[in-house]
Amino acid sequence: MKKITFFTMLFILLMPAFAQEEGVYNRFRHSRDEYIEIGRDLAKDYNRDIDCNDKEIRTDIIEYKSIFHSDTSSIKSKRDALHGLVYTNCQEVINFYVGLIKNDLNQEIRKDALLYLGWLRAKSSIPSLVEVAGKENNLAFIVEIAVTLCVMEEFELAASILDRVCFNEDNSVKRICIGGYAYAGRDELVKNYYLSEWEKDIDEEQQFSIALKLTEYGVYDITFPIIKETLINSTHTYKRHSAISGLAAIATEEAIELIQNCTNDNDIVVANFAKFVMECLKEGRRYK
Repeated sequence: MKKITFFTMLFILLMPAFAQEEGVYNRFRHSRDEYIEIGRDLAKDYNRDIDCNDKEIRTDIIEYKSIFHSDTSSIKSKRDALHGLVYTNCQEVINFYVGLIKNDLNQEIRKDALLYLGWLRAKSSIPSLVEVAGKENNLAFIVEIAVTLCVMEEFELAASILDRVCFNEDNSVKRICIGGYAYAGRDELVKNYYLSEWEKDIDEEQQFSIALKLTEYGVYDITFPIIKETLINSTHTYKRHSAISGLAAIATEEAIELIQNCTNDNDIVVANFAKFVMECLKEGRRYK
């Protein structure tokens, strides 16, 4: 199974002394589009042309379902069986996942079944997912249903499900729904949410996190100072790694110069990532 590091972004550049050139692709400014492309690529691994009546495939399905239903199976064994079933890509398996989402009492099992429906791009399950979302009391699971619909590229349907449950009485958006709205493409809503969070009394850690999110929506003036400060002063590799990603999105002359300076950083992880970013910026490369 392919493993994707979602924080490894590819960017754009000519030379360290110049800001981003217009018209050159900047992957980080299109992170949602990139994520969708990754999903399409991964879907090819699971949407294989399979003869579901083939003896070997039938044996696999029966075996995995037997493991799942066994009284002696642990939750881990059940979850492993669900994962095994996804490679068979048959309607029987899709129906099995849907039944678990509707009826199983274990949330991990339900979440796994939902995840695998997304992997399979199982559009035949959409009416059932909409039905479950309408009856579900767990807001987090409703959001996960919406995200799964986004994986299937049913963005408007996903957003409509979120719209029914994701607003407070004062018409503000519930925090738990923001990731779903981001994936559904409600850019202005998500941007305004983070701008409102920015105005609150928040600590530096929260401010840095929100600054990174805002760079995805074209907000650079207020975010640059804190991202720059984090890159220069933080002792945490991951935070400095993230700061480089944020600077690559901003892509002004100063931002690019800061990335270039990190190519000789004492932290080898930071230095290597900065070199990687500089190379990819120059090429305007997409995630592939």
